[in-house]
Amino acid sequence: MNRLIGSIIIISLFFYGCVADQKIDEIINRFRTEYVGDLREHVFDISYERLGGFSVILRGETDNSEVKIQLLDTLRSHGFQIQDSIIVLPHNVSQPWALIDLSVATMRSKASHTAPVVSQGLMGMPVKILKEDGGWAFIQTPDRYLGWCEKAALCFVDSIRLMEWKKSPRVMITSRSTTIKDVETGKICGDVVAGCLLEEVERDGNKIVVKTPSGIIGYVLKDEVSSFNQKDFPPEVNPQKLKNTALNFIRTPYLWGGTSVHALDCSGFIKTVYRLQGIELARDASLQARYGQLIPVNQGWTLFQTGDLLFFAPRKGSKKITHVGMYLGDSEFIHEAGKVKVNSLDSTRSNFSSFRKLTLVKARRVLQNFDSEGIVPLLEHPWYIEK
Repeated sequence: MNRLIGSIIIISLFFYGCVADQKIDEIINRFRTEYVGDLREHVFDISYERLGGFSVILRGETDNSEVKIQLLDTLRSHGFQIQDSIIVLPHNVSQPWALIDLSVATMRSKASHTAPVVSQGLMGMPVKILKEDGGWAFIQTPDRYLGWCEKAALCFVDSIRLMEWKKSPRVMITSRSTTIKDVETGKICGDVVAGCLLEEVERDGNKIVVKTPSGIIGYVLKDEVSSFNQKDFPPEVNPQKLKNTALNFIRTPYLWGGTSVHALDCSGFIKTVYRLQGIELARDASLQARYGQLIPVNQGWTLFQTGDLLFFAPRKGSKKITHVGMYLGDSEFIHEAGKVKVNSLDSTRSNFSSFRKLTLVKARRVLQNFDSEGIVPLLEHPWYIEK
C-alpha cells in the first residue's frame, strides 16, 4: 500500500511539474510574440529553471523594462514564486552611446570574427551600446537593428557629447567614395563612402574641412558632399533623383549584410539609396515590407510609381518575403541579386524576369509616407537631430 501511495505521489508531482512548465512556456512565448516585437530589433532572451512546485528562477536579457515587469506580474498572478535574474539592457556599459568611426563598420550575429555578418553601419551613425564583451559591443543602429561590432570601429560618447554632435553642422558624403585629406600636407588620413556623416569645421573655396567622430580633421571636396540640412535633404523626395541614385549602383556586387557602396544585400541596397535622399528605412526586406502605403500587385505594374518597393518570395506560391527591389517606371525595377541590375515585369522586354513576376507578393509606397517608425527622415530622427 505504501509503495502504491508513493508511486501515486511521484506521478502526481511529475504531472504537476509538466503542467507548471507548460504554463511558464506558454506565458513566455506569448510575451515574445505579442509584446516584444521582432527579435532583429528587440532583445528578449528569457529562460527559466523551476526549483520545485511553483518556485521559478527567471534568467536572460531584455531591452524593455516594462515588458520584464509585466512578465513577472503575469507569472505571479498564476501563482508562481519568482526569483528574478533577468538583466535589462543597457547593462554595465562604459558609455551609453557611440558614433561609428570607420567608413564602414561590420555588425555580426555574435562577438566573433567568424560569426555571420548581419548588417553594417557608416561613419557618423549614432548607435546605442547595450552590452560589451571584451573588444566587442552589442549595438543598436538608428533603424533599431541589433548586432555585435568591434569597439575599434566605434567612438564612445556620453549623452552630452552626443547632443553636441546632433547640434553641430554636418555634411553627408554623396560621392560614391572618397578620402579625407590632411589640410596641410594633402596626405590621406581617412576613408569615407556615400552616406557617411562628418562634422563641418569650415569652408575654404572648394574644400570643406571636416572632423570625424574621433576628432581627425581633414578636408573633402565641396562636390563630394551635401549639407545635412533641409535645403539639401528636403522633406519631399524627388523620385527622379531617387531613380538616378539607384542607377549609379549598377553592377555593385552582392554581400550578405552589406549596406555600403562597396557591396550590398538586397535590402541594404534599398536602404542606401533612400539614405542618400535623407530617409531611414527598416533593415531587412521583410521589415521594410511592413511600412508605407500598400499597393495592390494583382494588376501588374499599372499602379506602381517610381520609388515604390517591390517585395518577392523565394518561390511561386510562397508568401514569405526574402527579396526587395525598387520600381523605376515603365515595368522596370532595380534590385541587388548577385549584382545591382535592372529587370522588367513585362514579358516582351529583353530584361524580363519571369521568376520575379511569379514571386512578386507585395508592394509598398515609401514616398510621402514618412509617418511610421520604419520610414523616418534623418532630419527628424531623434538619434540624429536634437529636438
